[in-house]
Amino acid sequence: MKLRLILKTKTKKNKDLIIKFNIAPSKHIGFINFINLALNQDLPIELSFEKISKSGEREESKIFGQFKLQGRVDSQMYELQEEIQEADRKKKKLQQKRKQL
Repeated sequence: MKLRLILKTKTKKNKDLIIKFNIAPSKHIGFINFINLALNQDLPIELSFEKISKSGEREESKIFGQFKLQGRVDSQMYELQEEIQEADRKKKKLQQKRKQL
């Protein structure tokens, strides 16, 4: 299963502008837990950026923002979480079988 973060906005000429970020399978559960926490506590999420140079220096960007999440349907979020957990269980079982061989 693939999981993506999709950001949408509109230009001045009212054209849609979309960018998609893939979320690695190893981060699925953590991402879903973060989203559920934000939804359940009804608190805003802060968005910021960090620039990392090739030498490893980190600098916080001057761009930041806040937003609140809204859930479409709780059952859909629950199904997605169950699907991710099931895929994770299958992956762990497969890894255990490989170790036994």
